Amino acid sequence: MNVLQAIQFIIKSWSEVTTDTIKNCWNHVKILSNIEDDLILDEDLIPDDDLMLDEELNEAIKALHLPNMMQVKEFLTIPEEDIVYDIPNILEFENMFKNGPVDHPDEMDDSTEIEIISVSNALQSLKTLNLFLLQQENASEQVKLMGKIEKFIKKEQINSMQQTTIDRYFR
Repeated sequence: MNVLQAIQFIIKSWSEVTTDTIKNCWNHVKILSNIEDDLILDEDLIPDDDLMLDEELNEAIKALHLPNMMQVKEFLTIPEEDIVYDIPNILEFENMFKNGPVDHPDEMDDSTEIEIISVSNALQSLKTLNLFLLQQENASEQVKLMGKIEKFIKKEQINSMQQTTIDRYFR
């Protein structure tokens, strides 16, 4: 599932939520009074359940005395919600294929590749660093650490060596 499919699924699911479900949720958390207890439900008397629910939710939110309150309709209605993807016109679409891919500055690969250092280069550098530390005063602790590092590198060198058959080379 990609992002577009997820968004389409959410939009479809939200459109299937009924006003009764929303009412029941608000009644369950006991923020609103139960509508059925307060009113006689008659279809002729209630022109629009959504409008009544919006008004009731607005009243409940006002009762919370929150700063920077929004109306429920404003909160639930997102203007850009219906636009998932702008379809290019036919000329833009044609130019995409005629001109080939366009390198956008924000899509350029700015990652840096880490140079792979061979075991022999690491050991040679370690020997140079070890000679430097031997020439310094009070570096005995660092020289011991260099010995541990050398053992680690040699262990990695031995572990990386694997005997293979010639058949494996040609696979």
